[in-house]
Amino acid sequence: MAKEWKLKKDDDGGIVYDGEKPVYIDPEGKELSLDPPQMYGKIIDLGKESKGHRERADAATTTLILFEGIEDLPAWKTEADSALETVKNFNEKDWLKADKVEKLKKDMKDAYEEQEATLKKGFELKKDELQGTIGKKDIQIRKLMVSNKFATSPYFSGTEPKTNLPPEIAETYFGKNFRVEEVKDSDELALIAYYNNGDQVLSRQNPGELAEFDEAMASIFDVYPGKERLLRAKGGGTGAGGGTGGDEEGDPSDIKKLETEYAEATKAGDAKKAIGIKNRLWDLKKKQQQKAA
Repeated sequence: MAKEWKLKKDDDGGIVYDGEKPVYIDPEGKELSLDPPQMYGKIIDLGKESKGHRERADAATTTLILFEGIEDLPAWKTEADSALETVKNFNEKDWLKADKVEKLKKDMKDAYEEQEATLKKGFELKKDELQGTIGKKDIQIRKLMVSNKFATSPYFSGTEPKTNLPPEIAETYFGKNFRVEEVKDSDELALIAYYNNGDQVLSRQNPGELAEFDEAMASIFDVYPGKERLLRAKGGGTGAGGGTGGDEEGDPSDIKKLETEYAEATKAGDAKKAIGIKNRLWDLKKKQQQKAA
């Protein structure tokens, strides 16, 4: 049986808390209390730190290009000052000596080319170091914002996951559909879901907004070829069964309740809420028809 993350529960079936944080048991049996606000703050800090590394890398690149080919700047400046002083002290007679001018030009050219290769090598090493640091931060951010979502998703973990895929395998299948991106005009990071065709996954429950992880996962899973093979039958085992859009299964009482809420939202003029309820109603009625068939 695949290992999975589980909530720690007491003898009465209640969730165990460490202070205000729920306690999870990881696949190795280690207990870990998670603090969502702290995790979110850590994500923001890492995002800012990563952005700072990128900005410093860009600034370093711009500055180093100005001195490309120069490894020892103090020595280079001394040679340059000496050359300028030589030129300054040339008299008219000296200027007429073409060989002296040509020798000066050659000496300066040789000094520049000698330093160019070593400086370029040093710059590339520094660039690789900065990129390596940024890469490590990006991996850490993705683990916090993506891997943890798969580890705690009801689709892949818990006592009765909706699919047969363990979290790590599910991330291998569907991780490419989730990207950590910077929010425009902000230092914050957001987890954005995409279909395989590159379109963003929009929320059906909150029209006009991007879908949160669980809703996005449901939409992506619904269009996944061969999804029936991955569904877990109710009560355990394998095989097709259950829906992929949430816990509602097309029960008439659920449909009637949503119809009442839809009427109230329409009467109140809350178009956004009404559209969200209408979408859920459509899903429930579709499931009811599938059950009847």
